[in-house]
Amino acid sequence: PECFPIHIPPNDPFFPPVNISSGQPFCMPLTRSMPGQLTLGYREQMNQVTAFVDASHTYGSDKCEQTQLRLLKDGLLKGTTNPQRGKPLLPTDSENHECKAPSGRCFTGGDTRASEQPGLAALHTLLMREHNRVAHALKELNPHWSDEQLFQNARRIVTAVNQHVTYNEWIPRVLGWNAVNLYELNLLPEGYFEGYDPYCNPTVVNEIGIAFRFGHSLLKPSFERMDSIFAKRDPPVKLSNHFFNPDLLYQPGMLDEIIRGLTTVSMETLDQFITDEVTNHLFEDTKRPFSGLDLASLNVQRGRDHGLQPYNEYRALCNLTKARTFDDLHREIAAPVIERLKRTFAHVDDIDFFTGGLVETPLHGGLVGPTFGCILGIQFRNLRMCDRFWYENADPLVRFTDPQLTEIRKVTLAKLLCDNCDSVESEQRSAFDLPDPFLNPRVACRDMPGVNLELWKERVSCGVGKTNINIGAAERISPCVMCTCTKEGPVCQSLKIDNCFHLAQSYSPESILNDHVCKVQCAFAFRTFPKVGSKVSNQLGFS
Repeated sequence: PECFPIHIPPNDPFFPPVNISSGQPFCMPLTRSMPGQLTLGYREQMNQVTAFVDASHTYGSDKCEQTQLRLLKDGLLKGTTNPQRGKPLLPTDSENHECKAPSGRCFTGGDTRASEQPGLAALHTLLMREHNRVAHALKELNPHWSDEQLFQNARRIVTAVNQHVTYNEWIPRVLGWNAVNLYELNLLPEGYFEGYDPYCNPTVVNEIGIAFRFGHSLLKPSFERMDSIFAKRDPPVKLSNHFFNPDLLYQPGMLDEIIRGLTTVSMETLDQFITDEVTNHLFEDTKRPFSGLDLASLNVQRGRDHGLQPYNEYRALCNLTKARTFDDLHREIAAPVIERLKRTFAHVDDIDFFTGGLVETPLHGGLVGPTFGCILGIQFRNLRMCDRFWYENADPLVRFTDPQLTEIRKVTLAKLLCDNCDSVESEQRSAFDLPDPFLNPRVACRDMPGVNLELWKERVSCGVGKTNINIGAAERISPCVMCTCTKEGPVCQSLKIDNCFHLAQSYSPESILNDHVCKVQCAFAFRTFPKVGSKVSNQLGFS
């Protein structure tokens, strides 16, 4: 019952109808997703990674994974020494049964797919380096911190950077600004986010498991490599030759060349076409003919495995007109595509969610159409609103200080690439957009703003005027003002004065008259105060 194979039709343009080894009808294997419901009833699938945008792809999704990734010294993550004297690469694992690298060792990270293809491996490597870069800086600023303090603070900063880049740079390019506004995904330019809801449900909905696969249409058959002057280098990295084979990242300058290629060469258009590198050769064993998989077919079959409704039902959910005929789709889907759908499906209600969502006309300024955009928008709104540790949150127990938050808001993906590649010296300001000499020029890395980690230097005391207060202590800095030294800085508050005459016996008339808070509360008694410096006795005891 856990096997859900895809049968190959006799007219398939690539796969044979009969297995050439066994003579049996050819089928493509697919194992059903693990069930995760707690009660009897309809099947619900398990999400094996954390729901939140919390950089679990770098730190793992549970305590055990995280411990395996940590060096347990100076707050660092494990790495592999780069044989070309570059910055460290990801740690390796010789027990990965999917690994096809000639060396027998694939990289490991917080997500099991860290070595799935070279582009992913490169990005996982940069995030590991970013954590260690931040941890080293925090160690310099706070040499008394333990490994745990260094690790958790570096993790918190990198997670915040991950959230900021995702919502500030990536989501607007996927959904377009109209959808960003509609689903309330705008980040704040200053101050704290007050929209946290402790009662909302952050669970990733099952539909995200299909809608998020829109990226498969964006894949190119190979990764272009670019040298230091952004000239192409041959040969390009063919995708099907490097599934779970990251050995090429050990070559001198290869990681930088792949990153330059990713930020310089345009992706494929999001449409009904997906490169045959993943529709015929996914995870292929080159020694076995037709051993590859078809990613598009797997996506459709996975939606059926998960019991998702047809595309037409999600149109209605997302405030589009529920189609009665194929021609009712004309507002969202181009006419030539509708004709292809007619030839493939018997009825408009038969269109699978992945197929229908993928072929919609993109939203204005975005990549995905309205149905995928709706599902993604709702999910990302919940992931922000339901996250107590969201980087903009105002909760005083977990928040960043206002100056720290200002620094995090400076970060861009371009700066992240600059800081963690081996020798990249320039990058376009918006790394998600193609470089353009006028609209998106390349800028020297040294000229890009970054996070000033000096603001994470732990306070041992606070200076308020001429008064120095130890961390955690409170002192009166004037007759009517008390200040407490916190990790975020001094917090001062007015004191309620019940007896102005007793106050006058404890403090000099000069200090009382110079304290605005005292003036507000004791104005009725001030007229009895002598002028400062006078030698006159009065009922308050001044002379």
